[in-house]
Amino acid sequence: MKPAQNFKAVFFVLFASLLAASVLPARVQYQPARASVRAVHGSATYSIDGNWQSLKENTTLTAGAIIKTAPDTTMDLFLPDSRTVLRLMPDSVLRFDRLDKMPAGELGLTMTRLSLLSGTLIGSQHKLARPSEFEVRLPNGVAKIVGTEYSVRADGTVACLSGTVSVAYNPPGNSSPVSVSVAAGFSSDPATCKTAPTSTAYLQNITPDIQAVRNNEATYHVGQPTPITDYSIQRMSPIHEQL
Repeated sequence: MKPAQNFKAVFFVLFASLLAASVLPARVQYQPARASVRAVHGSATYSIDGNWQSLKENTTLTAGAIIKTAPDTTMDLFLPDSRTVLRLMPDSVLRFDRLDKMPAGELGLTMTRLSLLSGTLIGSQHKLARPSEFEVRLPNGVAKIVGTEYSVRADGTVACLSGTVSVAYNPPGNSSPVSVSVAAGFSSDPATCKTAPTSTAYLQNITPDIQAVRNNEATYHVGQPTPITDYSIQRMSPIHEQL
């Protein structure tokens, strides 16, 4: 084979390999992932196909499940495949729309889609391998989580505690979504689609729940715990007091 022909053959093989690698995630068959209920502080229920029943510790949840917390209840959840720890706050409703993962040992990709129908969700997630996705859908938008700590409310308010959260709002009268990037120490306002520093009052109110999520991270070996300190409270001004 001539040198020029040999070069073309090698180039073709390399190009074909790169092309195959780039389309692999779209062609691979995902497998069902899971979510585990680690603690129920109070009373909660869940439904699969409309059949509501009491929700207890160590229950495994799959896509399609809907969970509700009573007005005096918090619930701790662990999603091991996406390295995510969640706390569902009192009087909240959360639906698991999608829980998928790649087969073990292939690429460690996960596709997670949750819908927060009412109430508040606090979470911590370690950075996912691309092109994994973790979305929290809201009645008026979508929050995309990529390795961060956050609080999401069903009214569309998103508070970022570390990292960055991307939110796409669907405000009334707009033909296309409005994208908002929420940095650590800030909260988004769904009415204006802008951000402002998170209020000290709100941060202090959820501090015990943030710490509980971090403690659960350490317990479930998701990552190293980050002791909560006053530094984050001190650097946030009480501008967004309604949060």
